[in-house]
Amino acid sequence: MTTSKANSNQNKTVPTIFDIETGPLPLAELEAMIPAFDPAEVKTGNIKDPAKIAEKLAESERRHKQDFIERAALDPLTGRVLAIGTLSYDKYIPIYDDDEAKMLGDFWMAWEESIQMIGFNIFSFDLPFLIRRSWKHRVKVPPEVRRGRYWAERLIDLRDVWQMGNRQDHGSLDSISKHMGIGAKTGDGKDFATLFNTDRNAALAYLKNDLELTWKMADRMGVI
Repeated sequence: MTTSKANSNQNKTVPTIFDIETGPLPLAELEAMIPAFDPAEVKTGNIKDPAKIAEKLAESERRHKQDFIERAALDPLTGRVLAIGTLSYDKYIPIYDDDEAKMLGDFWMAWEESIQMIGFNIFSFDLPFLIRRSWKHRVKVPPEVRRGRYWAERLIDLRDVWQMGNRQDHGSLDSISKHMGIGAKTGDGKDFATLFNTDRNAALAYLKNDLELTWKMADRMGVI
């Protein structure tokens, strides 16, 4: 598998936009993690027919497994990083590899070479996911990334900027980008794993568009 690595000669005065895309672990691994299904939790109401009860229980168990698998990509315990994109002005670098540890190492190398890293919802999702997957693979995380409860000063989360201290204010990358008139997402992150495995170029183009939206948003907010 080809990996586009961070350029060691990257201009350190240029801020870096980054974003990650995740996918579920292999099905064989996930099946061993699915919590036991408890038929007693299924409400059968007034159904008396044993065959219909059995059918309802079977469908509930199927949904139980399917829901777990569909959520797997969002949890570092059940998901993995598929791709990490960085953007500095018009320089797009996608980092991807079958070897997740190698990919994570490439990202932390990019961290070391960047003066400022910006993303959307990175404090709640991207960074915790990257760090926890790094711990799993024994990939060293630069200690300055997080000190106690605080993220490094050179990290900027645009969702944090958007909320301005009000955690009740929500808004996705797509909705805020449309609000600002700077563009829109070209797909849904929950479909990324399937797209990545079936049309790699389209998946990387989707990631690039997300990065470009984030760059434009940072520019509009006066962050860069």
